[in-house]
Amino acid sequence: MNKQDSAGREGGETARQRARKKGFLGRFWLVLTIAAVVALSGFVVYRLHGIFGVHPGSFGGGTSGEVLDEFNAKTITLQVWGPPGSTATINYLDENSHPQQALNVPLPWSKVLSSTKPGIPANLVAQGDGSWIACQFVVNKHDGSGDVIKTPNRSDPNQTVNAFVYCLDKSA
Repeated sequence: MNKQDSAGREGGETARQRARKKGFLGRFWLVLTIAAVVALSGFVVYRLHGIFGVHPGSFGGGTSGEVLDEFNAKTITLQVWGPPGSTATINYLDENSHPQQALNVPLPWSKVLSSTKPGIPANLVAQGDGSWIACQFVVNKHDGSGDVIKTPNRSDPNQTVNAFVYCLDKSA
């Protein structure tokens, strides 16, 4: 029995050592797994940035936005015309998309808007005191392509009093 007791003691000691080792891994397996997943995820994101051409300094600051702004400069001229001697009330959106109003202006009327934004929603509504009224937008992107006339519109020829017209271009 003595041998069995000593064998039992040795078996108990190895079980305790296993329990100690298992206790260390049992306590920290979750932390080690999370650390491995975070490290692997960071490496994958780093590699994807390289594949898609994202480089440090690509976001925010710098002069790249200023160069693009100068490159994309454009001028939009809002034009309204009608019979000689007529006047109109004109509502339009300015270059910052704020509504503006011009009351009882003589026709022909024009307003030049300049912007470096990629697109300007051009919207114009005019009502005149003549028998007809017309409007259009003239866009010059300053890229050598010249002026582009957009959305020309004329009131219904059957209107005889207070002719109404609108011009809309979602991105001039």
